[in-house]
Amino acid sequence: MKDQHQVLHKCLTEDVPAFVLTGKDVCAIATLKTYLQTAIEKGCSDEFVNDMVLVLREFERFQSEDPQKVKIPD
Repeated sequence: MKDQHQVLHKCLTEDVPAFVLTGKDVCAIATLKTYLQTAIEKGCSDEFVNDMVLVLREFERFQSEDPQKVKIPD
C-alpha cells in the first residue's frame, strides 16, 4: 500500500487539493466504500483497488476496536 503520509506530503508540496478522512469520522467507511466502487467502475488498476481495500479494512478495524473514538465530524 502506498504510504499515505507521502501521498499527502506530495499533494501539499505540489499545491494539489487533497481530502483527508480519519478513522474517527463516522462517515468515513461509507465514503470509502463509495469511493472504492467508483474506482472499480472507472477502471482503476488492480493495485489501486487492492490498496483501497486495505485502507477500508484499516478503517473498519479501527472503528470496531475503538468505537468510543468514532464521532460525527465537526
